[in-house]
Amino acid sequence: MEGSLKETPYEKRIQRLMTGEDGDQYGFYINITDNIVREVKNPEKACWEDETGRPGGVTHWLQKQIYPYILDDEEEKKFRRTFLKEELLRIFQTGQRHIQLGYRFRKGKYITCYTVNIEMFEHPVDHTVECCAIWRNDTIPYINRVMTHMLLRDKYRMIAVLDIQENTVFVRKHTFENTEIPCDSPLEYEGFIRELSEKCIQEKSREWFRTSASLNTMEENLQVAGIYSFTVYNADRGAERYTYQWLDKEYREVLIAVEDRTVEMEKDPLTDYLNRDGFVRKTENILKKNADRYQFAIIYFNIRKFSGLNDVYGYENGDRIIRSYMDRIQNSTLRPLALGRVAADRFQALVDAKNLEPAALGKLLQYQVKIGEEQVEIYGRCGIYYIPKQCKLDVSQMCDLAKMAKNKISNQYVQPYAIYQEDMRTEYEQKNLALLNLEKALEQEEFVVCYQPVVEGKTGQIVSAEALVRWNSSGEEPMIPSVFVPELEDSGYITKLDTYIDQTVRRFQEERYHKGKRMIPVAVNLSRMDLMNSRLMERICTELQETKVPKQYFRYEIIESAYTIISKEGEEFLKRLRKEGVQIFLDDFGTGISTFETVRDYTFDALKMDMGFVKKIGKDPKRDAIVISIIDMAHRMGMKVVAEEIENKQQSEFLCTHGCDYLQGYYYYKPMSEKEFSKLLDK
Repeated sequence: MEGSLKETPYEKRIQRLMTGEDGDQYGFYINITDNIVREVKNPEKACWEDETGRPGGVTHWLQKQIYPYILDDEEEKKFRRTFLKEELLRIFQTGQRHIQLGYRFRKGKYITCYTVNIEMFEHPVDHTVECCAIWRNDTIPYINRVMTHMLLRDKYRMIAVLDIQENTVFVRKHTFENTEIPCDSPLEYEGFIRELSEKCIQEKSREWFRTSASLNTMEENLQVAGIYSFTVYNADRGAERYTYQWLDKEYREVLIAVEDRTVEMEKDPLTDYLNRDGFVRKTENILKKNADRYQFAIIYFNIRKFSGLNDVYGYENGDRIIRSYMDRIQNSTLRPLALGRVAADRFQALVDAKNLEPAALGKLLQYQVKIGEEQVEIYGRCGIYYIPKQCKLDVSQMCDLAKMAKNKISNQYVQPYAIYQEDMRTEYEQKNLALLNLEKALEQEEFVVCYQPVVEGKTGQIVSAEALVRWNSSGEEPMIPSVFVPELEDSGYITKLDTYIDQTVRRFQEERYHKGKRMIPVAVNLSRMDLMNSRLMERICTELQETKVPKQYFRYEIIESAYTIISKEGEEFLKRLRKEGVQIFLDDFGTGISTFETVRDYTFDALKMDMGFVKKIGKDPKRDAIVISIIDMAHRMGMKVVAEEIENKQQSEFLCTHGCDYLQGYYYYKPMSEKEFSKLLDK
């Protein structure tokens, strides 16, 4: 390749890169009637003496110089048909004098596009038919057409060529607004990137964009893979992918393409609905245009125990459930204006508030899906945030508030939705504080173990206690477990707190034992995470063997939902405890969907009825009958019964009348500090 690449104009540069030549024309002059080549024009060779003037030379020349290099079979067939002597004469006889053909031609390592113009005429002396065929290199017009087509078809926002050596970029075409970037003019690359960054890129992404698009970063990646790309969000929150690819590595010329990837980046591939980014952007646009005319609400949905459905029915059926759930929302009377999947089984919808009737959500959220021959019940729940007029929150914050409301649902079987109230924010912040400051709180002994006495139903005497915990953070009001324990359970940090409670209770019991003071059993709660932690379970067993305190003074409570997912190792742990003489209570009995299977498969020393049954005593005859049945069933199975959260005399008398063994609640004793509990025992 002769000459300096950088000295040629833009289109010449592209032509030389793509074709290796400067656009010279080729051609030949032939006698069609006699099938003789009169003359050949070729920049590389003046002529082929052995071809000119020979009968049959036209066919021979085409077979040697043209046909082998035509890329497309159909183009070659068309070319051959046109250059048949009989076909050319037939066309001439019809009165047509001009023919034009187009084809792609391989020349060494290059591919070029040619247009062949054929002009036919009659020789004035011998009246033979002759023609002049001129090959014109149309690679650049072809590239221009293709680039324009790419911009329209594939949503390319820009096509440009970068000369790394000269730090210069030539923009072929772009659709960027509010910029002063010219086309087909040399631009300094750093200034070009700076202009894009300031005018076209989302503010929080600008620094990352400048780093990703820098010459050093780009060339380093090109040297490794030959192609380099990254995706960035523009000022309109649309996604754009910048791709750099060698155009001519020898001359360090790079093709840059900027492609609009908004649709792909904002679509959830599993469901074809929006993903989180797509939902946020669409919701922002709707609110911006209509905030003063309508009231909207954001709803945050999730499917209850979805991971369990995946485990039981497989991930393929789990995906089916997700798709059916979103289709159900989309086709409901909510008529969502935007609907997106933000996590595995979590979805968000923007709705017109007039279409939202919370009381009707139960039918929408609970339905059946057929898997094989089985009808599977799907339970959903949701939180609702009504967007106020002139709301200053961004969409992500609104979604967080809807999620907060969802997390406040206490019993999704009774009411599967919750509406955001302002006091939920304080509780949410406290939960996050629990995760952030757990280690510090344990070190500074901010967690305080409290003891709530349990009385015998027949005598009213204190016979045991349950260890509870309060969090005294920075001198504020103590936080109760319902505020921070769920977050600690979800994060896995609950094991550290349970270890602290267990060791505190053990120390308390050992101190009283060695001082010869009155002792009663104290129960410690174990979470589902504890029953998956082999180190914790082994430590409890070891310390029980080492202590001199009789084992009947130690108890552990397991909530029913934790037992339903217990591992083999967890079952063996509970058996070891009972073998040592430690009693095991099943807590919150009656809340799960596998209640009777739980007591059938494992022997517990006592059942603790869920507080929901106790609170309804005297208000619902059916629930009263269930309470009586639970007490009777437990006794028949050799288990005691504990009722908690007792708040009044009516509840106490009902339970005692029907044989409940142990009673716990504010009606008898509130949770108290270790010091107060010791005084109570010492009376």
